[in-house]
This record gives sequence, C-alpha cells and structure tokens, in this order.
Amino acid sequence: MPCPIRVKLGKMRVLSYTLESPQTNERITPTMTVSRTARAMQEMLWRRADQLGWETGFMERERKLTGSSFVTGLVSGWQNDPDSSVAGLAQAVGNAGTPITRQGLDQRFDAKAVALMRKMLEASLEVVLGHTAVPDTILSRFSAVYLTDSSVVTLPNRLSEVFAGSGGYGEQASTSAAKISVRWNITHGALEALDITDATVHDRASVAHHGAAEVGSLQIKDLGYFKLDDFRALGEEGSYWLTRYKVGTTVYDEHGERLSLSAWLPQTAGKRLEAQVQVGARQRLPSRLVAERVPAHVVEQRHERIHETARRNQRPASQLTLEMAKWTLYLTNAPQSLLAAAELFILARYRWQIELLFKLWKTDLGIDRWCTQNPHRILCELYGKLLVAVVTHWLLLLGCWHNPRRSLRQAIPTIRGLAWQWANSLDRLDLLEHALRSLVRALSTCHMDRSRTHPRHFELLEPFAA
Repeated sequence: MPCPIRVKLGKMRVLSYTLESPQTNERITPTMTVSRTARAMQEMLWRRADQLGWETGFMERERKLTGSSFVTGLVSGWQNDPDSSVAGLAQAVGNAGTPITRQGLDQRFDAKAVALMRKMLEASLEVVLGHTAVPDTILSRFSAVYLTDSSVVTLPNRLSEVFAGSGGYGEQASTSAAKISVRWNITHGALEALDITDATVHDRASVAHHGAAEVGSLQIKDLGYFKLDDFRALGEEGSYWLTRYKVGTTVYDEHGERLSLSAWLPQTAGKRLEAQVQVGARQRLPSRLVAERVPAHVVEQRHERIHETARRNQRPASQLTLEMAKWTLYLTNAPQSLLAAAELFILARYRWQIELLFKLWKTDLGIDRWCTQNPHRILCELYGKLLVAVVTHWLLLLGCWHNPRRSLRQAIPTIRGLAWQWANSLDRLDLLEHALRSLVRALSTCHMDRSRTHPRHFELLEPFAA
C-alpha cells in the first residue's frame, strides 16, 4: 500500500521572464518556437528526470534504469497508446534508452516511482514556453481570458487514504477519487494551473480558482465557483468576470426592488433582455444581467438533464430549477461598451472548450484508465498520463494553436504517431527539432470544417475580428 501523498501543484508560469527592446524599452513576449519547445522537452524529460530520479531514490547506483528512460518511456508509451500493456511500456522504455524486461519494469512500480512521476508532473508546470500569437477577436479585448473548471477521476477504494472520494451512487461509486482542477488561458492556450486534490475538496478551494488575475483579464467559470464575494474582489482588482446565474440567487433592479425573475424575464423564445441589477440578499453586488428565452425543445432537454441529476442524487428535482430552465441567464461586470450581449453569449459558449479538454484527456489520453490492480502503478499512471497531457498540450500549442480553425481532437492521432520518434531523439537536439518541425507541418491540416447548421466557435468569432 503506498504512502499517502497529498498533491497540490503550483501555478504554471506562462512566462518567468520578459525581454526589453533596448530602443523602446518595450516588454517583449517570447514566442513559442520549435527550438524553445525542443529545449524544454530535452531539459524536462532528460536532465530533470534524472535529477529527480536521484532525489526521490528511484535511481540507485547498482541499477541501470535511469529516471529519464523510465519517465520518457512511460510518457511516450502512454502518449502512443493510453492502454499500453507492461510489455508495450517496456518496449517504450527501451526506445528511450534502457532495455528492460516486462517483469523488470513491473517491479519498478513502487512508492519511489510514484514520487518520481508526481515530482515530474509538478516540474512540468514550471516550464517556460512563451506565447502563441492569436488573431484579433473578442478575446483580444482582454489582457487574458481564463476558463476554470474541474473533473473527477474515480480511483479504486484501496486508494482512499491517498485521495478521498465521497462515495457517490451507482456502479462508479468509490471512496477514492481525485479532483483535477485546471485554469486555462484561452487567449494564449497555456495551462496556467493544474491542481490535484481529494474529490471531496470544494472547487473554490483549488489553486486553479485562486490564481492571480491581472488587470483587464476576464474569468469565465462554472457554477461550482459561484461566490459573490469572489466576484466583488475580482472587480476591485480591475478584472472582469462572467458566470451563469445560480438558481435561487436574489436579484434586485437598479433601484433596489426585488425581482420575480420568472415574471420579469422574456416570455418569447429568442428574445433577449439586458439590465443593470444588484445581486445577493446581503451583498447587493452591482452586475449586468443578460437573459434569453430558449425554445421549447431546449427546455425539454434541460428538464431531462435535471431529472437525471436528481435521480442520481436520489432527491426530487427542484421546481424552481425546472422553471428557470426556460432561460439562459448570465451575470457579468463587463460593461456593454466592452462586451455587447451577442458577444457575451459567444464568450460564454467558449466555456465548453474546457469541458472538451477534459473529455480529450479522458477519452484520447486515458487519464482515468489503467490495466492493473497495483496501487503504485495506478498512481504512476494517473501522474504519468497527466504529464502526457501537459506534453501533448505543448505540442498542440506549438503546432496548431495559431489557427482559429484548429481541431485538437484531430491533432491527437498525429501527435500519437510521433511519440516514439521524439522519445529516442531527446539526446540529439537537432533530431528532436527535426521531429517537431515534421509534426508542425502535419498539424497544419488538423482543422475543423465550417458548419451551416451548428457554427463552430471560430465561425462565431469571425464577425467580431478586428
């Protein structure tokens, strides 16, 4: 049984330095390049992995397996195939520089290996890669646009001393689960925070939620982070926030009269309403409310989801929640001059990008899957596959983030096919850069087609381009 390891990863620094032009004294942001990415991968997965291998006790003088071969082999092996067997992983470790048998590798999944993979994940979030230029759209009106959300990975009950779960209901019920919280800067694409905690920890207690917000930035968060005091603090710091309305929150008009939302909101599908309001029975937070009445078929879909959630939680659906499902409501402190109602709805829709990111991590990268009952190996897979997610994200930013039509889902198979090539090129910077340039050329074709019936997010942003 592994030792309990409580994990809270620090904020990822997008930039740890700036450059200044000697002529203008302007701050210059380093751009993300093949050379910078190759050096970062070499430093992290080769030199840093060996250093942490010694520090954690994973590497011992009488053993041949190095930290870099172990880490690089697992990362490239799981990137190539998230459901790889131990035999497949042993081949990947051999490709990374240290031949090893399946039995020999299986024996190395112990507490020291868990500590090494955890330390590597922490270290990966300190890597400096620079920014990727993006076209001028609604996003560029803000110094940064952040999406924050979390997802839960259910673990075997035997790991409840490491990550505590709430039990839950149904077949997926477990007393052990890890909550992964992410703060994603969609202006530049960087994952600026990644936090792993017990699943019982509230979203608002995560590092991802409490990251610093620069002046002029916009925070878009789900209802799990809804707290009027937090919104007030963001406004006082000079940043903006955008959130869905939380059912049951008291709303007053600008004169202080309490509103009955169901009677006051639009009664015709497609009609929008916008007003300055005060939110909260005590706080009376000045806000801007934007609402739209949705069609009957959307209401029906929402009611189905509400009843399904109530069934899973073994409690009746709230009548107020069912009634408020007739509208889409948002609250923000961004003025109309900065963000018109139509633009607000587009940005709010962007929040689903982080849901798609978690889906990609689970479906395509397998962060919630393992083929073992060994608790040490399960934790190695959890940390290791999150490290795969970070490295894969670097490659996505390098190869296709600059393209508004990018398709991250299409890019994954292309990246998967390169895994063994970059893994055996880490000790040769020229070969590694050659592999990454080949990847960039291939990723240029990974883009979404236009859709007349369901416009993509890049199509919605195009009319507002500068």
